[in-house]
Amino acid sequence: MGWSWNDVSAAAGANDSEVGGPAISAYVFAAHGTQHVIYGAAFEGQIHELWCDNSGWHFNNLTTAANAPASVGGTAQAYPFNDQGTQHAVYIGAQDFDVHELWWDNHGWHHNDLTTATGIPAGLGLGPGEPQPAGYVFARQGTQHVNYRRDDGHVIELWWDTDGWHFNDLTLAACATDVPNSSIVGYAFDAQGTQHVLYRGNDGHVIELWWESGVWNYHDLTAATGAPPAFGEYAMGASGYVFSAQGTQHVNYLGEDFHIHELWWDGNGWHHNDLSNASGAGPANGNAFPVGYVFAAQGTQHVNYLGPDSHIHELWWDGNGWHHNDLTLASGAPMSTGAWCIPVGYGFDAQGTQHVFYRDENLHVTQLTWTP
Repeated sequence: MGWSWNDVSAAAGANDSEVGGPAISAYVFAAHGTQHVIYGAAFEGQIHELWCDNSGWHFNNLTTAANAPASVGGTAQAYPFNDQGTQHAVYIGAQDFDVHELWWDNHGWHHNDLTTATGIPAGLGLGPGEPQPAGYVFARQGTQHVNYRRDDGHVIELWWDTDGWHFNDLTLAACATDVPNSSIVGYAFDAQGTQHVLYRGNDGHVIELWWESGVWNYHDLTAATGAPPAFGEYAMGASGYVFSAQGTQHVNYLGEDFHIHELWWDGNGWHHNDLSNASGAGPANGNAFPVGYVFAAQGTQHVNYLGPDSHIHELWWDGNGWHHNDLTLASGAPMSTGAWCIPVGYGFDAQGTQHVFYRDENLHVTQLTWTP
């Protein structure tokens, strides 16, 4: 059937008229077979959720449900912890600039101040202009990890095990240099037993801090691969994912040439690929922040980004290489807001479908769905 679209805000009867901030988080909660979209409400500093089960899309105000403080910019980043049967959204508090967590279990949504819980030293917190924290699960270790850039330029990790939340300065642990105003993202490579944290360095290089056997290491991926520097606006760094079926890692970023670039790892080390050239896609623009995912049911990779035409574009890979697709044209969906739109997606393997979410020109959450 191909690509179609849906106004999820309208379908869920969301009582907010506009999505605020560029960041939307979307994921499948495999433990329950549900889909979830987490976003900030414009001008309210509140975190909202659209979630879908077999009866359709629903709306929830997570800030109210958890009796939590407001978020800076009304944005949060979310992830599921399937082995624990929990969901988590992390953000910076609007008043105290602490790292806060909204988390769900079978009893509902709860709030936790992670800065307080980890005992971070006084005076070493976040400033109001820092990028939002981002989290991931390390299933092999049964742990959670939340990373952010502190206002002194250090990469900070808050991590959870069964003894609670802990604090780690990854810049010191990995003997790394300070970070400019860059987003910090991470992922776990369970098959290798490693963790990886990415950001854009002062010289536009993509930097990786990676963990193995209890030790954090520093790696300049741009220098290792000879790839071009990353574009430096809007505090955007790089995003990454693991392709388990291939045993590979993939890091995507916007280059200074406005091409979408990939740094990818196999057993022979790190390599570079210009995905815009490989797929025949035209240049992006300075607002593009590519985010990728794997569709395991089809054995494919997908990287989505905002084009200069305010369309949502996809670069996708199968055994024949990389291809380009204009998802806005393919689905007949409304255009995006333009600046500060970051499309995010996932494969829903149990359903055999793919889903991409973005802010449309009406500032609603729009869903693009692929069905076979």
